[in-house]
Amino acid sequence: MGRKVKVASFGLNQRWVGGKTQEEIVPFIIDKLESVRGYHPDLVVLPEAFLEIGGDEFNPRWQEIVSDMLAWLRRYAREMRCYLVAPMHEPYPGSDELRFNTVFFLDREGEIIGKYRKVHTVYEESIVNHLVPGREIPVFDTDFGRVGFQICFDIGWRDGWQALEDKGAQLVMWVSAYDGGNLLNTYAAHHMYYVVSSVRSDHAQVIDITGRTVAEGSKWNGLVLATIDLETRLYHKDRQFQKIDAIRRALGDKVTIHAYSEENVFTVESNDPEWPLDRIEQEFGIMNYKDYHAEATKLQEEWREKYPLLPED
Repeated sequence: MGRKVKVASFGLNQRWVGGKTQEEIVPFIIDKLESVRGYHPDLVVLPEAFLEIGGDEFNPRWQEIVSDMLAWLRRYAREMRCYLVAPMHEPYPGSDELRFNTVFFLDREGEIIGKYRKVHTVYEESIVNHLVPGREIPVFDTDFGRVGFQICFDIGWRDGWQALEDKGAQLVMWVSAYDGGNLLNTYAAHHMYYVVSSVRSDHAQVIDITGRTVAEGSKWNGLVLATIDLETRLYHKDRQFQKIDAIRRALGDKVTIHAYSEENVFTVESNDPEWPLDRIEQEFGIMNYKDYHAEATKLQEEWREKYPLLPED
C-alpha cells in the first residue's frame, strides 16, 4: 500500500498583491500557510520566486529577506511535520549581483534536504535579473515517494521531464509565474507520474498519472487541496479488463480502480497495507502498463529478427 499524501499547493493571484514589497509579501505568505495548518498537509508547495509576486524584483535587502523567510518556513515545516517547497532566489557564491532561481526543499524536520536550480532561464532573467541557469535535474526521496522539480520556462524542454522519469520520480512539482496549460497534463500522462503545479496566477493543479486534473484552484481562491497515492499504477485493458470485477469482488474497498474507455486503460490504488500492488499483480495476474509495453517491445524485436525484410521489400 502506498502512502496517501495530503497536498496543499497555492495559486497566489498576482493581481491581488501587485505593488507589494518583498517585506510586505512575507506576512501575506505566512497568512496563506496558516490557512492550511488545520488540514495537516504532508506537502506544501509555493510558487516560483514567491517573494517577488508583488513586483518588487530589485529589493536591496533581498538576501536578508530570503534568509529570514527561509528560517520561518523551516520552523513551519517542523511544527506542521510536512515537506515544504520554497522557491526563492539564491545568491550565487562570491557575487553580490548574480543569483539562482532555486527551489529549497524542506523535510518534516525543517531541514533543507535539497535544491533545484532552474535550468532553463528566460532572456529577461539572465540579462535583466542576472540569474545563472542551473545544471542538474535531481530527485529526492521522501517518506511517501520520489519527487522532482521543474520551474516555469523548464516546461518547454522535454529532456528535464524525461530525466525525472528516468530517475524514478513519482511526483513532479512545477512552480511557475503562469498557469502552464495542457502541457502539464501531457507530461503527466506521457511519463505516468503525478504533476502538482503552484503558480503566481490562479490555476494551480494536481494532475494524476493519466493526465487528468483531479484538483484545481480558481480565480477567487487559488488553493488546491488533494490526497493522492504515488503508488497508483496504470494498466492497459488488453488481456486484463476481464479481471477487474474479480479484483473488486475479492478486495472490496481495499482497492480503488478507475477505468478509462477512451485510452483503454485502468488504474489501481491499494487501500490496505496487506495488499500492496505487487501482491495484487501477482495474485490476479495483471501486468502494469510499463511492463506491458516492455513485453510488446521485446516481442516486436524478436519478430523482426525472426522475419527479416526480403530483398524485394
